[in-house]
Amino acid sequence: MTNASQLHLLKSYRERTGVSLQDMATMIGIDTGNLSKIEHHKLDANTLILFSYHIILKIPIEKLFKNYYPEVTKNCLRNGMALKDRLLNEMKAPHIDKRLILVDTIIDRLVELDNNYEN
Repeated sequence: MTNASQLHLLKSYRERTGVSLQDMATMIGIDTGNLSKIEHHKLDANTLILFSYHIILKIPIEKLFKNYYPEVTKNCLRNGMALKDRLLNEMKAPHIDKRLILVDTIIDRLVELDNNYEN
């Protein structure tokens, strides 16, 4: 989570729900000072911290990882297409057709997500 507005999201959700910084830090299992630094953009929030905010404060996971969606989607789509090409070259192996159908379904979903991020 590198975007300052997204980091501000952590603090604003916490404050809107009335949870104190100390209580949040205790529930997450982190030092209050370090959590304050995360909320004030002086330390990066790791996945455990972000997921904790999601669980405790019900912040939608999409909001917490918004900056990563386009990059991850494009990466998965590129790798999925490469996998499909490889599977097409191995058509004689058993169960390839079932794998191809599943990979195609995933690729279709990734293309749709990728198109959504471009608009």
